[in-house]
Amino acid sequence: MSSTFHKHLGLKIASLACAGLVATFAAGCSEQKFGLGSESQEFGQKVTYNTEVDVLWVIDTSSSMDQHQDLMASQMGAFVSGLNETRLDYHMAVTTMDMGSSAGAKGKFLAAPGTQAILTNKTSNIVSVLSQRVRAGAAGSSVERGLEAMKVSLSSPLAGVNGMNAGFLRPNALLVVIFLSNEDDQSSGTARDYATWLDSVRPPLPTGERSWLAHFMGVTSGDASCKTSQWDQAGFSKVGTKFIALAEESGGSVEPICDADFRRALLNVKARILEVMTEYKLDRVPNLTTLTIYVNGAVVPQNADNGWTYYAPNNSVRFHGTGVPKPDASIRIAYDPAGMKE
Repeated sequence: MSSTFHKHLGLKIASLACAGLVATFAAGCSEQKFGLGSESQEFGQKVTYNTEVDVLWVIDTSSSMDQHQDLMASQMGAFVSGLNETRLDYHMAVTTMDMGSSAGAKGKFLAAPGTQAILTNKTSNIVSVLSQRVRAGAAGSSVERGLEAMKVSLSSPLAGVNGMNAGFLRPNALLVVIFLSNEDDQSSGTARDYATWLDSVRPPLPTGERSWLAHFMGVTSGDASCKTSQWDQAGFSKVGTKFIALAEESGGSVEPICDADFRRALLNVKARILEVMTEYKLDRVPNLTTLTIYVNGAVVPQNADNGWTYYAPNNSVRFHGTGVPKPDASIRIAYDPAGMKE
């Protein structure tokens, strides 16, 4: 390869830093500090990322849910700590799947009198407060309408300017919805209907990916650990087919509710959030044999578990596991464009 090409145009170099996710590029600035997923590069492209993520928990409050709510709540500290470590600007709120009983939330966010319904990274004792809200009880309706509850909570009048849920959903935030249930959804409409609605209210990310993620913690197909006599006559609760379908639409996580290790499930959810938020779109299609990523000067392995992968449909790099850059890490992406002559 000619040295002239390297000097003037050819070698693609991107420098990133993980202090926050907002970045702008100024030509000629090669080592500026930006946020996780930001860029500074020779070609002068301007890219903006942000740290905003809005997390809505939709909890099944039918009978037999106490134990699952308790397990979820007991592991909330690890989930929140993981988000705080990456300096995400998050909103969190909790509602229930009860759209029918007189005491049902019907899409309203749960909050004790005198407390804020929308929790943020500045909320005092957020782990304690969030854990308490996730323990939403087991005296609610047996008709789980989680998808409907999600839509109602994020729509007018509740989400309107003067609504009870106003201010939760921000225009540029990644929306994350986490469903917890040991049954299938009984809302009217299909999972695809709700995916279409979410697409209409959340614009796509710069990578072209959906700007919403649905995660499901419930009964998955063939989950033998959910054989429990307290549930229906067959000894099973019901596979969450519609919840799973919505999660798969967005590439979200599907985790078994009867697995006692809710910490693992929540960490998987956190990992997927970070993968989406740190995905980096390249300017040029790379020659993959030359694509190299450095974090603090060290080469990051190409590894789908703990490293990076190239995602051809978006012409982007995705980070995974321990390969997700830490706060304030210096990151450099280098490659030769595909088709470049030697």
